Amino acid sequence: MVEKAMAKYSLDVTGEICPYPLMLTKQKMGALASGDQLAVMVDYAKSVEDIPRWAKEEGYSVLAVLEVGRTQWEIVLEKA
Repeated sequence: MVEKAMAKYSLDVTGEICPYPLMLTKQKMGALASGDQLAVMVDYAKSVEDIPRWAKEEGYSVLAVLEVGRTQWEIVLEKA
């Protein structure tokens, strides 16, 4: 059995406000293969709630929500 290696992608939506961080994340996740990971960089605080909530509703895994600066976060998702 040959396993496909998962790929890691990043999406920088800093400077974007609602609804763009979530819309762009949805678009990018839709293009990924199962098992792929996406690290989303955000600086809009509401996205820190909205993106993980949406991901869980879609059946994606939320691997991490990390504060990487005073007003910047990295949200790591994995496509199921």
